[in-house]
Amino acid sequence: MPEIDWSNDQLRTFLTALRSGDAFNRGVDVDQDERDRFLAQVRRRIVPEIRARVLAEVGATLDPRGVAAIVLEVLEVLEDNTWGAERTWLMVTEDPWGYLTEFVAAEIRKAYRKALHRTADDKTLKGIEQASNRRAIDAGGDAADAA
Repeated sequence: MPEIDWSNDQLRTFLTALRSGDAFNRGVDVDQDERDRFLAQVRRRIVPEIRARVLAEVGATLDPRGVAAIVLEVLEVLEDNTWGAERTWLMVTEDPWGYLTEFVAAEIRKAYRKALHRTADDKTLKGIEQASNRRAIDAGGDAADAA
């Protein structure tokens, strides 16, 4: 039996249920089965688009299950910031799935650039270390000291 895509209202209901424990919660909570159903929706509906965008924009390939896990983590962070601008827009936009796709893709691109920057710094430092160990530099240093 094929799975049916969640409507925008079903997504908003799930987002509201993530807010368990706050003053506005009406006893709704998200159990593991509901999280699993959400992750299945994410893998089918937005992960392919996120993977395509990140590949096109930064050239990185992504693991589909990892992307789905990040989507859930991003939502939980947005729920911790209950009335933040991103969460508010996600709840009121006519295309919450599209907004969620763009928001998560942007977060992954930022993380990639941050990780790439560190890797580039590590490579630069490794290159400096290797260059400072070359005999030519050592000989040049000895020659400069003798002069």
